[in-house]
Amino acid sequence: MKPKVEAELERLEREGIIEPVQFSQWAAPLVPVMKPDGSIRISGDYKVTVNQASRAVTYPIPRIEELFAKLAEGECFTKLDLSHAYQQLMIDQGLRDLVCINTHHGLFRYTRLPFGVIAAPSIFQRIMESLLGGIPHVAVYLDDILVTRKTLADHLDNLKRVLNILRDAGLRLKKGKCVFLSPEVEYLGHKVSARGLEPTDEKVRAITQASQPRNVTELKSFLNSFQSSQQS
Repeated sequence: MKPKVEAELERLEREGIIEPVQFSQWAAPLVPVMKPDGSIRISGDYKVTVNQASRAVTYPIPRIEELFAKLAEGECFTKLDLSHAYQQLMIDQGLRDLVCINTHHGLFRYTRLPFGVIAAPSIFQRIMESLLGGIPHVAVYLDDILVTRKTLADHLDNLKRVLNILRDAGLRLKKGKCVFLSPEVEYLGHKVSARGLEPTDEKVRAITQASQPRNVTELKSFLNSFQSSQQS
């Protein structure tokens, strides 16, 4: 874990996402989180600092049903994923001292929006919807964007509009996680295609390979898993 934390801190400083400071009244403990691909995400434990003094941001995160309603009649799908999404949003100079982290190399403050700040998801969703909300058949859930239309020509037109807006806003995509013009994609834990929504293969395996429940607790767990797959 430590070498990965070291490498991530070096990347953040090299890219100007964090900068060293001598003193801070808002220094949060460092929190490294291992991601599914084995890489590290670093944030601060802001619940003990700035989150305690923050007012709730009420901008709503969209419900899954609302997002999938935008995908009706889609024949193929393009999924876009932003690279280090929050870290692409600049923080005003006067607010940077509020998002410091305490590391074994000293204190650093973020120049970009960090993970762990209670208002970050609402801030990010509001910005993304202000950029892409006017485009039909485009679903936006934080840094996950899904584009579709009924015909290939309309799909390409939609995709061009989205890519141009992201480029003009200075937002970068993670190429390895993007999927273009696919008849089927996984999005927010669901399999999306022209047929509609289906449970992912992982959810199906969890049901078909589950052991027979031996008690009430295991039965409830199995039924919850089955209900979750039925909602896909």
